[in-house]
Amino acid sequence: MLETNGHVSPRMRSSKTVVVADSSRCVVVLALLAVVVAGCNGGTVDKHALKRDAEKVGSLATEGELLANDVSKGASTKYFARVHAKELSQAAADLADALGKRPTSPGITPDVRRLSRLAGKVSTQLEQLHLHPTERRVAQSLEQPLADDAEAANKLAK
Repeated sequence: MLETNGHVSPRMRSSKTVVVADSSRCVVVLALLAVVVAGCNGGTVDKHALKRDAEKVGSLATEGELLANDVSKGASTKYFARVHAKELSQAAADLADALGKRPTSPGITPDVRRLSRLAGKVSTQLEQLHLHPTERRVAQSLEQPLADDAEAANKLAK
């Protein structure tokens, strides 16, 4: 292989080397994105942040309800349901954790902590869907609670 300043000539790289390099870049980009997103959950929760976070929880619950509906009808693959439910559950858990710890503006602490508990509940429900991605009865039993949680979050957003 030809090397120039410690780099392998592009013409001499194998496809494996390119794939590994691309995979490494993806890992770095995802790690940086995680740091940026985590940084967004800092600071004091004011009314605007409460509204935004309540909308996020409502969205996660609604998306979970739609996924549960698909699973209950056999309209989703096992792997999609498992992975998507885990992603939604983790996002809700992250919100629950952040909202449970962050300082709040005066007068909204009870609503922020209520939203934290609601996000935790949504996370737990979605985790059940992750653990049982092919069980139609489990999915069906989660549809209404997730719909109710979406409605509760939307009320907190107002």
